[in-house]
Amino acid sequence: MTKRNVILLTIAVFSFIACQNAQKPEKESTLKQTLNSTDTVSNTIAVDFTLAKNYFVNNTVTKLENPKIETQEQFDEIFGTAAHMGNDGKPTVIDFSKQNVLAVVLPETDRQTEIYPVSLQKDEKGEILLTYEVKVGQKQTFTIRPNFAVVIDKSEKGNIRLNEIKLLK
Repeated sequence: MTKRNVILLTIAVFSFIACQNAQKPEKESTLKQTLNSTDTVSNTIAVDFTLAKNYFVNNTVTKLENPKIETQEQFDEIFGTAAHMGNDGKPTVIDFSKQNVLAVVLPETDRQTEIYPVSLQKDEKGEILLTYEVKVGQKQTFTIRPNFAVVIDKSEKGNIRLNEIKLLK
């Protein structure tokens, strides 16, 4: 009887461990592959960034006049927190005394839409180019506001230019 209990306990432990070591979602691994394989434009320098997670666009926002957000107040007018349970459930911490945010908010759509950053580069003129990809899919029965935000160091100054790469699924 105890031998059977030990075997069942061992199986339960290994099952629990296997559930905890789940792979990252395909979207994140695709993002990393895209970032690593992105061709850089000549005379540019890659700018480090972090993808801000677990935020949503407030319903009061219709369009962003400037993708660069420099204060917590500006950020709170545009985004709300979308925390959920689990290790990855907390929103990305942003320290506006040391960091800025670059955000892209697309118009409301009833199509399945994925949007994510591909690269962030600074050219010889000091302009920052944020290239992002938009994948548009099938029609849905509800609407969404596709968006993303990246956190950059406050020392990165310059005009922000956006470059959209649109793909159909």
